Amino acid sequence: MTMPDDGVVEIPISNPEEICMSADLPPAVAGQLITETTGNIQANNRDGRNVATLAVGVLQAAMARNFDELGTLESRANSGVIATPIASPTTQSGS
Repeated sequence: MTMPDDGVVEIPISNPEEICMSADLPPAVAGQLITETTGNIQANNRDGRNVATLAVGVLQAAMARNFDELGTLESRANSGVIATPIASPTTQSGS
């Protein structure tokens, strides 16, 4: 039986209750394993944030492209407004 933080890694062979093989790791190796594991977790989190940032950027670009273009109805309405002459101001004459 091993105690927590005793530097021993147990590797089950078949049934963990029947046979258990232990290997004692030197402190430098144990430290390197912890550093590697921590680095992998941080890299995975960073990559997840980068993917989310890229997805938001693609969404923003698609929205800008869609709202920047006039559709058929919008362009006809704009051309109708531009083609309509603007009337001169009217004055009301007093009698």
